Amino acid sequence: MYFGPKQVGVAICAAFALVTIAAPAQAQQVRKKFKDKIHVVQRKPVLQKKRFELAPRFGASFNDPLYQSFRVGTNANFHITERLFIGGVFDWYNFGGRLGGVTDTYQRVQDETNTLPETPFLNWAGALEVGFAPIIGKFALFNSRLGFYDLGVTVGGGYSNYSTIRDRSGKASPVVTASAFNHIFLNEWVSLNFEVRDTIYFAELRGVEGTSLSHSVTAAVGFGLFFPKKFTYAGDADAEN
Repeated sequence: MYFGPKQVGVAICAAFALVTIAAPAQAQQVRKKFKDKIHVVQRKPVLQKKRFELAPRFGASFNDPLYQSFRVGTNANFHITERLFIGGVFDWYNFGGRLGGVTDTYQRVQDETNTLPETPFLNWAGALEVGFAPIIGKFALFNSRLGFYDLGVTVGGGYSNYSTIRDRSGKASPVVTASAFNHIFLNEWVSLNFEVRDTIYFAELRGVEGTSLSHSVTAAVGFGLFFPKKFTYAGDADAEN
């Protein structure tokens, strides 16, 4: 059977008419199916804006093969927005020889070379910082509970006190700090925190002219405590007023 241009055109018009008639009917069925359901956008379980965070932590260095440092400290941050905050950080490293000290590598170098290697280490450090969390998300825990987290970075500057293996008297130095952090929120006001921090300072070493740029790179774990404990969504506050 031959189909000319006229017959083809009629067939196309008929198919279009059928689709046009069927589409509204199908859409009506979808609306009818879901008309008794309420659709909402899930809220973030935790808001940080205009809240104060106190974050104690404990950490250990991992970049110096000659000296192992441990630190206890805290961050005190004020969250300007959900992603941006300012604050201060203070860390204490000097535990009087009861925690931290020279490593087995140092002892081997000393025994094999009959020399006293020199390396600096921090006694304490404090800084003012600004932080930004570009990644905010959630995850499923055992397919039964949603968890909320963020990932971010901080930079800052401040002051420190350091010693060296061959000179235990403390000396002062300015510091630059940089860190990468992670909050995992356990509830509305408590989070589990992880941090990798680089504290950069200038140290005078015996046998070396001038000062040397030194890094204390540490990994730490701790808790974040947010105040006030409760928070209110902007829409809820407007409704109450």
